[in-house]
Amino acid sequence: MDWIIVAGCLCLGILIGAIVGWFINESQHITPRILGAAISALVGSSVLAMFSFLAGLRGPTSEYWFYPIGLLVGFVAVTVIELRYYDYYGDKRKRSENSN
Repeated sequence: MDWIIVAGCLCLGILIGAIVGWFINESQHITPRILGAAISALVGSSVLAMFSFLAGLRGPTSEYWFYPIGLLVGFVAVTVIELRYYDYYGDKRKRSENSN
């Protein structure tokens, strides 16, 4: 297993997942256009296959499975942060005086 490819796939997945998560959370109405933009960003794994082809690697390797794992991690992390600190309209949540 090539750890450089693993790190690259994971970081790219986290970045794209975070961007898509933020984009979905910021849009207040999901339209087909917004859904299409999110799906096209998620299909970015074809870029990994292109880089593999240009590098001369033969066939898909097991390291590419870290891209969808990174997508999930990035999407969930941004969604949790958005729901924890911001309301539906993008304004910061007010903290109650009783919370620590």
